[in-house]
Amino acid sequence: MTTLKTAQHPISNFMPRLIKLRRDLHAAPELSDNEQKTARMITDFFHQFSPDQVICPLGSNGIAFLFDSRRPGPNVVFRCELDAIPIQEENDFTYRSRVPGVSHKCGHDGHMVIMAGFGYLISLNRPEQGRIILLFQPAEETGHGAAAVVEDPKFKNVRADYAFALHNLPGYPLGAVLLKAGTINCASRGMIIRLAGIASHAAWPEEGLSPALPMCDLIKALMKLPSSAVLHISSKNI
Repeated sequence: MTTLKTAQHPISNFMPRLIKLRRDLHAAPELSDNEQKTARMITDFFHQFSPDQVICPLGSNGIAFLFDSRRPGPNVVFRCELDAIPIQEENDFTYRSRVPGVSHKCGHDGHMVIMAGFGYLISLNRPEQGRIILLFQPAEETGHGAAAVVEDPKFKNVRADYAFALHNLPGYPLGAVLLKAGTINCASRGMIIRLAGIASHAAWPEEGLSPALPMCDLIKALMKLPSSAVLHISSKNI
């Protein structure tokens, strides 16, 4: 593949369009498996980059943009997400979510715009070998969007030699790109613990069995697990 010649084509010249796209996406979030408008916005934006092939829909509302050198070489996929989450936005800036109870609180609007900026650079620096594939995955938040993409018969045109999942990571210099070999950001695995009590009349409380004290002990014990174990404890699951 060619090296991106950003000095000749600085991304800063394209930044106003990317900022507008990010704000438009942020204002119109859609939940998993409902990303039709989001997909259309991304597809319309990518028309200016003249991809060699657009695969849509892919696994419900997913999209793949292919930039093909038409020469033998590796197929490289870069992936981001389309969906938002069911949380009310409390911000008051002009491009806040216009959808009650739905917002881009997980940053997927930012991920999509990073990929759009990457698409702009690729359109100016086409691959010299193989193909670059930019994949916008649906339903990441519900955990089944990736499976739907892979199971789609059209995915045979997307299969890659290398695949990179995109995510932002606060705490590092602006513009830094971080790579880690192997698995990173593994999906969380839930656990539900149910404690059963015995009801009793208030006149004979000693006949009852309350789960309250064991629940408190359990929460304190879970918090002593190693810091590498990320815990999300909810009383409704205890």
